[in-house]
Amino acid sequence: MELLLTKNPIVESLGLRSTKDLVVKHINKATSFNIATGFITNDSIAELQSIVAYKGSSMTLNLFIGMNYLDGFTKIQYNAVNELNEMLHEIGTGKVYLSPKALFHGKMYSFFEDSACLGSFVGSSNLGSFLDKSASYIESDMYFEGGEGIGINDNITKIIGCLGQEFDDVPAITKFKKPEIKVLKGYDHVTEVTPEQLELYKDMRTGTIAHMPFKTDPKSNLNTYFGAGKIKNRYSPRGWYEVELILNKGTEAANLLPTGESFTVITDDGYSFNLSRQGDYDKNLRSDSNLKILGRWIKGRMENEGALEIGKPVTQETIDRFGKSQMVFEETETGIWLLSMK
Repeated sequence: MELLLTKNPIVESLGLRSTKDLVVKHINKATSFNIATGFITNDSIAELQSIVAYKGSSMTLNLFIGMNYLDGFTKIQYNAVNELNEMLHEIGTGKVYLSPKALFHGKMYSFFEDSACLGSFVGSSNLGSFLDKSASYIESDMYFEGGEGIGINDNITKIIGCLGQEFDDVPAITKFKKPEIKVLKGYDHVTEVTPEQLELYKDMRTGTIAHMPFKTDPKSNLNTYFGAGKIKNRYSPRGWYEVELILNKGTEAANLLPTGESFTVITDDGYSFNLSRQGDYDKNLRSDSNLKILGRWIKGRMENEGALEIGKPVTQETIDRFGKSQMVFEETETGIWLLSMK
């Protein structure tokens, strides 16, 4: 038995391994992955879709979601879980279960390779915790290696049998939760800005404006999630909200946005965070510290407008539904840039 913590430089000195590293390691070897969790988030649904697509028929996934059926799904979450369920049915490698009887807020995970248990986890980590959304929000889990984890797996099976019903057997949901409007709520390296502060910065605009149209490349820009994994021939996921935007040479954004050190933006919905240009010719625009900040700000708003479905690429049709086709950067006298979409 071993204590694990969220992967985070703040707690590196404690010498404890991270839940995320072990989860990724086991996914690459596992032939079955069993989950009993509480809430499920947009990016964790996309992560599971990615795992199923990567592993195919070589791994069975059984997912029990204990909170969302009674507490509420957003419409795009429900549709994405339905799609995950259909993926599993089509491949014949697992099922999705919901809890219509009671709210279950446990977090339990087990991995098997054939009949041998690789390991099991039980603790405070929801699926989204494996994705490192917040550097200051640290979860802890107990890890049971090898045969020690069989009992956790057995209890996952018992809990599903007691509380769970297969997704297809539960009455369909027709009333949905409203999506979280504050798309960067809880993200580290992001500061909220009041409407009054935003107006002050608007009064300091210099008149320098850079327009940056959204691009729909299938495996880059807003669709980085669909690109190659970080390690060849291994499950090494790119997050659903991970983006790295490419600035074409000679465009307004390439010519006007700062190079060298990072620069601060303030968004029209009241967030402040840092961007930087990296790579050859400073062509890659990304959010500092966490590539998912900029991606969540863009794709989260697309989701909230019903323009983008979880796990689906951003296409021209997505942009047309969204009604906004570009980012607009406006310089201020302070060196901070105002950021909006139109």
